[in-house]
Amino acid sequence: MNTSALNPGYLSRSVGPVHINLDRQLYSASHVLNFEKTQAHQHLSTFLRRMFSGEVVNGTEKRPAGHWALRAASNMQAYHSPVSLVVNGRDELALTRQVQQQMETFVDQVRSGRYTTPDGERYDSVLHLGIGGSDLGPRLLNDVFSKLDLGAAPALKIRFAANVDFHEMKAALAALNPKTTLVVIASKSFSTRETLHNAQHIFKWLDAAGPAYRPKALVAATCKPNKAIELGVAADRVFEFSETVGGRYSLWGPVSIGVRMVHGNPVFNELLEGAALMDGHVLQSKASQCIPTLLALSDLYNLEHGAASLMLSPYDSRLGQLVPYLQQLWMESLGKGVNNQGQLLDKPACPILWGDVGTNGQHAFFQMLHQSKIASSVELIAVVQPDHDEVQSHQVLLSHALAQSEAFSVGRLNSPEELNNTATNFKSCPGHRPVQMVFLDSLTPYSLGALLCMWEHRTAALAAMQNINPFDQWGVELGKGIAEQLEHSVPPGHAPAENPVTAHLINHFLKNSAP
Repeated sequence: MNTSALNPGYLSRSVGPVHINLDRQLYSASHVLNFEKTQAHQHLSTFLRRMFSGEVVNGTEKRPAGHWALRAASNMQAYHSPVSLVVNGRDELALTRQVQQQMETFVDQVRSGRYTTPDGERYDSVLHLGIGGSDLGPRLLNDVFSKLDLGAAPALKIRFAANVDFHEMKAALAALNPKTTLVVIASKSFSTRETLHNAQHIFKWLDAAGPAYRPKALVAATCKPNKAIELGVAADRVFEFSETVGGRYSLWGPVSIGVRMVHGNPVFNELLEGAALMDGHVLQSKASQCIPTLLALSDLYNLEHGAASLMLSPYDSRLGQLVPYLQQLWMESLGKGVNNQGQLLDKPACPILWGDVGTNGQHAFFQMLHQSKIASSVELIAVVQPDHDEVQSHQVLLSHALAQSEAFSVGRLNSPEELNNTATNFKSCPGHRPVQMVFLDSLTPYSLGALLCMWEHRTAALAAMQNINPFDQWGVELGKGIAEQLEHSVPPGHAPAENPVTAHLINHFLKNSAP
């Protein structure tokens, strides 16, 4: 039982614009206080010290994890203690500062109209090519920024094409003019099959407008600048980031240059400031006061007590892309089968993350959470101050968020007698689900940065507590390798597929149905 329910607010914590309440978790307050005596806490403390000093924390790829440097480079004052990232003798923090300055200069040139098309016209659009972390992060930022009251309309429009399915590319290009569109190719390795395949489509599209357009239109974000240059991107428009930055942790840097172009450097830098605030909080706080650590501790407790699902519902429609973004961060980082010593895990290392914005979810899947036997924890996000003056609408929205928090926890008609009363137990809601609430003072680039950084640290903390690596993704590599082989088997290819079931699927559904 959570004894903090007898002392409401005991498990509330705040940093800047972010506030959490864990009073409706199922563990007692002593569980938090005793955490610092555990091996999991030792793992976490060692992990944080090593990560922020540039030591190897990605054991399978033998790399540090340097995503934090993308926000630290311009906000060192937020860290309150020495941090370092030197890789093979190169100061990655210094490189990051240099690249940020180059990006800001280029972005200002584009937005002011000083960087022009071959015809001397302003660029009016950006097409962003990337997939996974090179797409979901920038897509989320643009979606949120486009819905905020930032004081000025976006300087350019932006479209995204991630999927190798050409239907997405076709829809993106329908709204763009090849003569006035900048193309951002975002790929950490600059060898991502889907992204490079889509780039070939774009090269043809640009070249059809005339030979002068492609050379000026291309922009690249990568840790392999020579590959981008070989593909035809001008060296001064290749924005490099460190190989220590994983794709799903990379939205803070050059992969989001298209978002900078659309919404401006001040907006993006505010995002970085909010994230740096959360970094500083993690570095300076004891475990019992640290927001990401407490959330990860709740995740671990719930997982160990059978809740293999985490439903996340932001009660703000501007956060509609948050769950898809977090699903990659969370499940690609934590969906592992072995620990750092190569020992097989005997249970999942994270709950399945899913959800949708409230109140929409209430009319879709909340029914299952209220009455079914599926074990799931619940997290609700609410924004205190809206960007509009419709007080009653916001009052109704927040009332629903608070009501669902109470309903999931308290339930109704759930005494043993009521549950067994066949005349009324169809109305019974067992309750007793672990619930946590996250509040933002308002939704701004600053608070969004703090929220997303909170989730990064929460993810890494849950990994560290379980002694697993949150920075590799070898399962993803398996599918890539098989797909490359099957490109020679799927029509119009003719090479036989080695797997008999795959061969049957190709022959029966693809070859026989071809026109």
